[in-house]
Amino acid sequence: MNKLTKYGLTALAGSLVATSVTAGELAVSGSWGFNYDSSDSDESGNPMSMGDSVTFTGSGETDQGWTAGVSYELDGGNYDDYKLTLDMGDSGKLTFGGASVTGDGIHTVNNIVPHADTPVYSMTGDDTVAYGVADGADAASNLGYNITVGDLKVSAEMQKGAGTDRTFGLTYTGIDNLTLVAGMGEVNPGQVNGGQDETVWGIKYAVAGATLAYMQTEVDIGGANAADEEATHMGVSFAVNDDLTISYAVQDVDITGKTLDEKNSGFGISYTMGSMSVAAYAGKTENGNGVSTADDEGKGLTLSIAF
Repeated sequence: MNKLTKYGLTALAGSLVATSVTAGELAVSGSWGFNYDSSDSDESGNPMSMGDSVTFTGSGETDQGWTAGVSYELDGGNYDDYKLTLDMGDSGKLTFGGASVTGDGIHTVNNIVPHADTPVYSMTGDDTVAYGVADGADAASNLGYNITVGDLKVSAEMQKGAGTDRTFGLTYTGIDNLTLVAGMGEVNPGQVNGGQDETVWGIKYAVAGATLAYMQTEVDIGGANAADEEATHMGVSFAVNDDLTISYAVQDVDITGKTLDEKNSGFGISYTMGSMSVAAYAGKTENGNGVSTADDEGKGLTLSIAF
């Protein structure tokens, strides 16, 4: 370690030691939830389930006027979502996700298509694979940073896995009713096949109660026989009133080496009554992963009450 680096780290450590956090607050929140999710005729097991999570959040203010926060979710008897935050005001916000918590970098822009319940690519099947979606870096030990300068929000994330994952997202809202987004990233660049590169761009327009959006996504996977993905995703939602929203979306995914494109489509609806909300969806997948016999349908209902 050179002397300049050593002195810099020493000064940083000193400033952190000199910083104190005022007594903060700890809050607990949860919800009552019933879920029904069906995966057509190939369904196995019970489609009904209940929400079983409780979230603990705490925050306090430092001498500099920054806000330090922590959040833990107890889900099924395990802490599966936990994170630390440091909001530095105009200087931006840092987030460290311990596990199952992410949302920075390319995650901020990987899906701007409106959906009243769930995105069309997650309406069918019981696996976790979503083709044509930039999934960004892994959530475990993920360090994110967000800053807003005028009408531009910049978001970045970094995670150490097979190499160092790095992704970025840009959101511009300087034109009335219009949102423009773009993102790019490298995921698992240390793998033998070189990992994968992800790029997205999209446009969203809102007028009266309607919101329309269009997106393009590319996922380039390293290796000679890689199944790269190019996706087009578009949709519209309409707020009938302050409580009721309906939506429809379509996603087409071109997968390298596959003759057919995967196509996902579906409707969503949500209704809110105070602390209670009801949401439902119905969708279908044609040629899943480019296979002609891999068609599927899905439908679901969620009833929840927050407390």
